[in-house]
Amino acid sequence: MIDPFKTKAINRLKRTKGQIEAIIKMIEKDEYCVNVLTQVLAVQGSVKNLAPLILESHLNTCSINHLTSKDPEQKEKFIQELVKAFQFSNR
Repeated sequence: MIDPFKTKAINRLKRTKGQIEAIIKMIEKDEYCVNVLTQVLAVQGSVKNLAPLILESHLNTCSINHLTSKDPEQKEKFIQELVKAFQFSNR
């Protein structure tokens, strides 16, 4: 992964880590369930938004090498990896 994608991904994960730590404290303190749920949903959104960032980095780096390869098997493997990633992201 290359910058600026790497920096953005790490910052997002650190922020998410902080959110998760806060959720743990909320649960330990028996805070109102809806408030905990709100924070859990925020974490889900943060992690979900990380996937496109990683994919964009991948497309800007690895895809160029694979798609310009003279090896048709390498191209096909790369395309199948992308298809699988898109299918997984739509679950």
